[in-house]
Amino acid sequence: MKATVSEPESWKRILEIEIPEQEVQSAFDQKLSKVKKDIKLPGFRPGKIPLTIIKQRFGGAIRAEVVDELIQKSYKDACDENKITPVSPANVTDMKAPEWEAIHITVETQVDPEIEIKGYDKLKVKSSPKKIKDSDVDDALSQLRERFAEFKDVEREAKKGDFLSYEYLKVSIDGQERPDIKNPNYPIELGGENRIKDFDKGLIGHSANDIVDLDINFPEDYPDADVAGKGGQFQIKIIAVQEKVLPELNEEFFKKLGGEMKDEAGLREQLKKNIEEEEKNKAKNEAYNKAIDKLIENNPFEVPPARVEQFIDYMQQEATRYQRPGTAAPTREELESRYNDTAVRSIKRQRIIEFIADKENIKATQEEVDKEIQRLADIYNQPFEELKQNFRKNGTTLRIRDDLKEQKTLDYLIGEGSSEVRE
Repeated sequence: MKATVSEPESWKRILEIEIPEQEVQSAFDQKLSKVKKDIKLPGFRPGKIPLTIIKQRFGGAIRAEVVDELIQKSYKDACDENKITPVSPANVTDMKAPEWEAIHITVETQVDPEIEIKGYDKLKVKSSPKKIKDSDVDDALSQLRERFAEFKDVEREAKKGDFLSYEYLKVSIDGQERPDIKNPNYPIELGGENRIKDFDKGLIGHSANDIVDLDINFPEDYPDADVAGKGGQFQIKIIAVQEKVLPELNEEFFKKLGGEMKDEAGLREQLKKNIEEEEKNKAKNEAYNKAIDKLIENNPFEVPPARVEQFIDYMQQEATRYQRPGTAAPTREELESRYNDTAVRSIKRQRIIEFIADKENIKATQEEVDKEIQRLADIYNQPFEELKQNFRKNGTTLRIRDDLKEQKTLDYLIGEGSSEVRE
């Protein structure tokens, strides 16, 4: 087998492969001897059919199979010899395989182009977490109390901020009755975000068991296109009026939170730590993106189209997987338009991280892997050794190593890590 390789693009390889006549004949003879044992013809004992008859009856089919096998083998051998790692299926663009002569094929494939990332150790990109103020803790405490709020029925007229449970007795849109419009599945806050003001205004001042008739004009930009810009007539029965009651910061509330929380000061301190950790992670992610964007800008390289196609394939699978019932899945063209730039950046990001990790010998230590497994064991309340063994069997350990290596490489880029590896 002889092969020459050309590189019309940084990501494209064209292999001109010649399989000598002798190699073709030898492979044919070997295949002929092999199939002779299995071929059955009337009047002949198994394995005793003359080769001349086998050639006459099955020679064409046998040779076609031999040619196919030789092409696959020679392509693999040519890639190995020339250190080509394809990222796309082989595309045979030309083939000459005259009977009993040498085979000539032209194969195109795609590869990840060689890259050289420079300046990654001189980025001067740092994370700058926001300093947490008392007002930030106040907001977090308010949100926490909202999560534990209780809703109590009240025997009075509804007012802004109350929550109403109700059902539609009759609904018409532009004069056409619409029995298909379903009742709300949960209480609605009067005056809440994204509510139609006329709707809530008509319900304020009414009590449980009241029946209310409302005329509503839906805005042109209403999320439900079926009723946007149209007029509606609603007859509504109020089931219950409820007010939201926030929990007091007392011993009972602290018990609900669990842990060792005992007073407001301790809770505020814990909330502050949580916010600081969130801000730290947010700032680091912003710094990561800034560093990667700089390296992409300063080290231009091409991405093979096959890699982009694979990314779009994945997004199409995810879109189908999470498609809501009754909605149309996005077309391939829509996904390509929406995610092409994202795909290119994502692929470049991964290649840059791999290059730097390899250059700086950045790896995850066993201690770091075990620490992450222990963290997951605590979350899922599973024995460490049992989870560790399961992860080894299903390949999760390798994924953890890769994730940790990526994290350490990104930390290294923003000056918050070291390339030193403990073995």
